[in-house]
Amino acid sequence: MYSLAISAVNKNGLMEIFEILTQYQNRMMIRNGDYTVDAHSLIGVLTLDVHKPIELLLETEPSESLKSALLPYTLSRVC
Repeated sequence: MYSLAISAVNKNGLMEIFEILTQYQNRMMIRNGDYTVDAHSLIGVLTLDVHKPIELLLETEPSESLKSALLPYTLSRVC
């Protein structure tokens, strides 16, 4: 499973992320604390807490186009 840390400042940001994710047919989930929702579920995405870390979970590595689309919401990882 592939994981990508993302962030939304507010509910509008969550809506923008949701709109991006609906353009891709990959099976994906979003984990927010102990809560996990289907990334293609509008109601599920809107129940997320923007003040907690958000993690996009995919079965395979995301395509370059998905990575590019999510770039404004992607948290950089410090190694």
